[in-house]
Amino acid sequence: MKLKTILLGVSMALAFTMPINAAQYTVPEGQPPVPGADASIPGNAYQNYRYGNTSKVPDFEIKESLKLRFKEIDDVASEPGMSLANADALKKANIRYMDLLSHDSTVILLHEKGYNAKLTAPIRTVEGIVTPLKREDITSFAIDRYAMASLSGTTETPEQAFNESSAGRKGTFIYPGIRAGTWIITESSKNDNNPMMLAHVIFDDQPNHTYIATLSKFGQSDVVMNLESAMANIVIPSMQSLDTLDSISDLITWENITYRVPKGMVLKTNDTNHSNSNKRVYQGHGMEFVIERGPVTDTESPILAYCNRVLRDYLYASPSLLLQEVPIQSAVVWNNGVPSYLMDQYNSGKKSRMIQLIQDDQYEYNIYLTYEDGKANYNHIELRDIMEYLDFWNAKTLRDTMHQNLIHKKK
Repeated sequence: MKLKTILLGVSMALAFTMPINAAQYTVPEGQPPVPGADASIPGNAYQNYRYGNTSKVPDFEIKESLKLRFKEIDDVASEPGMSLANADALKKANIRYMDLLSHDSTVILLHEKGYNAKLTAPIRTVEGIVTPLKREDITSFAIDRYAMASLSGTTETPEQAFNESSAGRKGTFIYPGIRAGTWIITESSKNDNNPMMLAHVIFDDQPNHTYIATLSKFGQSDVVMNLESAMANIVIPSMQSLDTLDSISDLITWENITYRVPKGMVLKTNDTNHSNSNKRVYQGHGMEFVIERGPVTDTESPILAYCNRVLRDYLYASPSLLLQEVPIQSAVVWNNGVPSYLMDQYNSGKKSRMIQLIQDDQYEYNIYLTYEDGKANYNHIELRDIMEYLDFWNAKTLRDTMHQNLIHKKK
């Protein structure tokens, strides 16, 4: 495992603190350093969904997928109806599509039952489940084929977790924004060949709430980063309270959906002339926020539906919806167990755009935020925090339906 370059020193009476450019863990005297912590990785690494060029899918799977797709495209192109130019454009769209899917990450938000927090994890979600641990608790799981991440709101304190845990490895820490933290690596999961690392935390601005972040690695796959490194350098630094969102955004409900817009934006267009398609446009302070909705057209699971829409609508049929020559970083975002797909085209000092796809049991939504970086009232990460937050009045029904579909599929 890779440790922080600054370790607990004998001469330090109380604690050690990491350099300013790295994850800043303070470890009380007698506690081991947070395992996997690496001073070469900046504490804000989680803000890049791609985490450099780290791939969440094996190269051989990408190559095999593209090979099959190209064969399908060639077969269609050999028949009347598709030109060679269109076939070539579709192949290029598939290459970009596979690049997005192999690098996107997962964001989990809980804003239910009095809890209000989020985390970011370097895994690619394929399924998700929300379940109560106890009557007062709630957990949102995000799962891929190689790993699982989760965020829980719980009545259990970090001290209780530390004292009650029988894990062979555990310790405590303090991190900016976190007043109390405990890390634990479960021995039982290790024996099952699924090592799991947990972090129990209390935020400075939520002293009466406890959250648990977990990351588990399945088998010996090397698709995700080393478990401890990913947890220490990505997941824990990403954990944050959502309470500050109220000071920078307004919460708006449009029938079933609830979304946020940056403060100071004004509704300029409310197009309700079409029975099956509606659009709202907000403007202000160098920003434009658009939310469009239309009837659900894809009956696949939501995550598959978003993938289909990204390939069809954004990469192939209408690439002009994206900013040209601006890289895309993307994530599956879980709000109280309901997934959405967010594409982020940050262009430092220039025109930038975020696009989020989400759907409920009636509508597909396309949400756009376009702004001039440096001229808008808020910075890129603040705007992305605003975009990530979504909710539905019938969120429980939506996630229960997804859960039942998951159970049925696995039978």
